[in-house]
Amino acid sequence: MCVIFLILSLCMHCSTKTDFQQTLSNFSFQENVIIKPNWVSNEPGEFSEPVILDWLLSAFPSHNKIIIESYTPWRGFDFKVDDLDKSEVTSLEGGKNHWELYKKQDEQFLSSTGIEAVLKKHNASYLNITNEVWQEECVDPQIIKRLVEKDCHHIKWEQLFSYIPKKLFEIRENSTLISLSKIKIEESIPEILVSMSMKNLFGLIPHPSRWVPFHENGHADVANVIKDLYKIYSSIFDDSVWIAEGILTMVKHYCEPTQEIVRDQGLLFVGKNAIKVDSMACEAVGIDPKQVPHLVGI
Repeated sequence: MCVIFLILSLCMHCSTKTDFQQTLSNFSFQENVIIKPNWVSNEPGEFSEPVILDWLLSAFPSHNKIIIESYTPWRGFDFKVDDLDKSEVTSLEGGKNHWELYKKQDEQFLSSTGIEAVLKKHNASYLNITNEVWQEECVDPQIIKRLVEKDCHHIKWEQLFSYIPKKLFEIRENSTLISLSKIKIEESIPEILVSMSMKNLFGLIPHPSRWVPFHENGHADVANVIKDLYKIYSSIFDDSVWIAEGILTMVKHYCEPTQEIVRDQGLLFVGKNAIKVDSMACEAVGIDPKQVPHLVGI
């Protein structure tokens, strides 16, 4: 059963492709559909399942479909580099020296999960943000800064201006950005608390491991990073749709020894406002959205 709001489509019992696409039918989309899935690792609950991605891509038979993500050192297979400082290998600068390893790792991830077959089925392209940064194919950061400041946004982490690929910026006026996020609850880290559609943008930071500098000092500034990313991408793309889903899997106690995969909850929240989408998703899983640092004070 779906309850439709003006800016939010809520489906608490989504279990089929029909349910999913009926929810999406309440929204319009530009000719270019740019989708940010959730690809952390190939562990259950830590990536958008291929069947969910298939349902989403099936809704756009005539659109130009682009999947965007960045590398992580946990995707595809165990990250092992002999006689090297792992922190150097996983930094933005040092990681470039191991570019081929990251490419192979990503290929393994896409193949082993079945996502590669889904992308081919729907003729969807994959744009890796880290690749674009390493190839120096990003927009002049001053252009992004002026665009964001035009919207009267203050950005603390100005280095984020440097990570916008030219290929995305050039089509922004005819594009809909979609954040396809997995619902994850991080009770032990109150500075984050939940990972949903807004936090999903964190994966567009090109650093393979985003721990340094973004998680330093006990995650104290993570909320500001998320807010900055949201302001930047909202300024670039006038049209966006935000999805928080726990249809097949969602995660409790994320990044804890007691991490738990909760299955078949059928949760789907879709809307044009990320804060409202994530707030309603929070309420559905027993979290007070006012306690989520990146959902307040924007």
